[in-house]
Amino acid sequence: MALQKLVSGATEIEFNPLVNAGYIQTIIQNTPRWRSVSGDLFSYQFFTDKWHYEIPVIITVKASADQINSWTKLNTELTFYYDLENEATGTRTVHIINEGDPLQMTVPTWENRYEGMIILEEV
Repeated sequence: MALQKLVSGATEIEFNPLVNAGYIQTIIQNTPRWRSVSGDLFSYQFFTDKWHYEIPVIITVKASADQINSWTKLNTELTFYYDLENEATGTRTVHIINEGDPLQMTVPTWENRYEGMIILEEV
């Protein structure tokens, strides 16, 4: 998998995803709106297809890991460059949708190494 990048304003973070560690790229397609007998909705209706990414990464710069974790907490809208090597202008507007911090410091803590799974969903 090629080099990827997340951008918010002037802040850019580039990374290489760990393809053999569970990289997933899928499309969330339109779903039907199922209703109960009483009329309650059981699903959401998407009016367009959306891209969904699960990207395993290792980041060795603490400030970059902190920035990604901050974007997650603030639900920041980001520009995602999904293939900088082959399609440098290919972007998608995404949010990080992890429930907690996507990047955690690894053990032993003397190494400056943060790893985790960044889960992105197109806006």
